[in-house]
Amino acid sequence: MKVIKQLQFKFVYSMILIEMIVFAIIFISLNVTITRRENQEAKAFLTYLVKNGGHRPRPRPMDNKMKQDDFPRYENFDDIDATSSASRAHPEDFLQNLPIFFRPEQENKENLRNYFSVRITNEGEILEVIQDFPLNYTTEEINLLIHQIISKDEMCGNIGGVMYCITSFSETEQLICLLNRSSELKTLGKLYIYSGLLYFMSIVLSVLISIPTSKYMVRPAKEAFEKQKQFIADASHELKTPIAVIGANIDVLESEIQNNKWLEYIKTENKRMGELVKDLLYLAKNDAGRNELTFSDFDFSNAVENSVLPFEVVAFESGKTLEFDIEKGISCNGDEKSLKQVFIILVDNAIKNSGSGAKITVKAYSEGQKIVYKVHNTGAGIQKDELEKIFLRFYRSDSSRVRKTGGYGLGLAIARTIAGDHGGTLIADSEVGKWAEFTLTLPKKK
Repeated sequence: MKVIKQLQFKFVYSMILIEMIVFAIIFISLNVTITRRENQEAKAFLTYLVKNGGHRPRPRPMDNKMKQDDFPRYENFDDIDATSSASRAHPEDFLQNLPIFFRPEQENKENLRNYFSVRITNEGEILEVIQDFPLNYTTEEINLLIHQIISKDEMCGNIGGVMYCITSFSETEQLICLLNRSSELKTLGKLYIYSGLLYFMSIVLSVLISIPTSKYMVRPAKEAFEKQKQFIADASHELKTPIAVIGANIDVLESEIQNNKWLEYIKTENKRMGELVKDLLYLAKNDAGRNELTFSDFDFSNAVENSVLPFEVVAFESGKTLEFDIEKGISCNGDEKSLKQVFIILVDNAIKNSGSGAKITVKAYSEGQKIVYKVHNTGAGIQKDELEKIFLRFYRSDSSRVRKTGGYGLGLAIARTIAGDHGGTLIADSEVGKWAEFTLTLPKKK
């Protein structure tokens, strides 16, 4: 079931990620397009003011068949700047040659713009305020605004929500055309906020839609996985009986046939088959959620000692050293039987996968709110790219060595499964050619 949940999670995550990217592109493109359009129209309108001496130009008839590209677009005021610098010597030519286009469909919109123009001397003294309607600015505010614009020493720009452009009006005078875009910028700000809210709501809606959709999409995989688990469980259960019968017959034959090597081979392989079926049945039940763990308080230190001590003789016979460093009095809440199985699997794995003369060290101690069980062995170690693969079912990094030790590659998978059932972790670390170490971490008894 964990595999199905992971598949469903990845499906939901992928859908949401794709939708986030698509919606982000749509909303950002929309906002950028609208903002650029508003900026272009504002710049074009300011150009019209400059052309008409500070007054709004009157619309002139245009051919309705003109295309959008026929209208000028002003990304910046470079053209105005260049003309303005040249216009100081011939201001009349500048005003006559400045291009003028005004779309009739924009007339109502332009009538709402708050704009005005100011004639000043080259020294900055205000000579006249040119306006087409009553202004929302006082004389002091206009003086302050003009002073700020002059101090910036830029021919065109923005200041406090006001777009401006300076051009020579005569040899001794300058014309400053100003366009107040405060309300327009506020509207754009609201557009950004509403777009963000709509984007957030779209993602939430996508999550709500993706969850039931993902369940529908993974249903075939879930059904196939369920059938596979059921098959493994049924097959493992059915195999237990013939294996037990074979074992019983072997015992009878051993009493009649003494020292028969062929019979020993059969006995050994039958035992291995029995262990394999047992492991497969455990994993199948765990996948189906039918493994019943009995949680209770028990002495973790004693459980480790009782599980590991029998391996001292096994290690000695293999020419290896087994050492213990177990903290006393550690209390744990969990299924003692299954955790003992983990202790045995890790020590047995260390003994089988280390060479002659290796040193195996078992440690158990409490650390903060956690209980730690470590099994360290010297030897060939594990490749870095295999530190996670060794926990996969039936994964064997060295097939020849496994045939000698009799493993099937299920022990570590079972150990990690049991650790996960207890809310803990099981990880591996190694330095190739020197050592390997497995660390089981469990939450401490509350």
